[in-house]
Amino acid sequence: MKEELIAAEEKKSWKWRTTLSFALAGVFVIVIVAASWAPESQMTKIKWIPGWIAELADREPNIRTAIPFIPLAFFLFLGLSTRSKKHPLVSTVMICAFCLCLAELGQNLLPDRTTDVKDLIWGAAGILVGIVLAKLSPRNSNI
Repeated sequence: MKEELIAAEEKKSWKWRTTLSFALAGVFVIVIVAASWAPESQMTKIKWIPGWIAELADREPNIRTAIPFIPLAFFLFLGLSTRSKKHPLVSTVMICAFCLCLAELGQNLLPDRTTDVKDLIWGAAGILVGIVLAKLSPRNSNI
């Protein structure tokens, strides 16, 4: 009886963490696409981004591409690393790569923005870092 209660609590906790991970990943997808499709490439000109974040991002334009992909990959990997997903690494890479391509290719539709191969490389680096951090987290060290 006690073991059943513990198993039920673990399942409830697992579902909660999975839902939270996917919700946070969704927030980062929205932020990435919205910032990438902004008419200006300078983050300080985007009103909804806090000033201190925008200033940091504008100092290193290449690295700013990588930064949001770190938590996106991290939360996606955590969310996909469930008992029902057999290949969370492949799924995480595919979803993040789709988001990266969507963000970069969408810039071709904007008059003052262009797609940049360096942004694709920096975005891929962010995805890699996020996945490594997720794999190193205590909950996923055995995956």
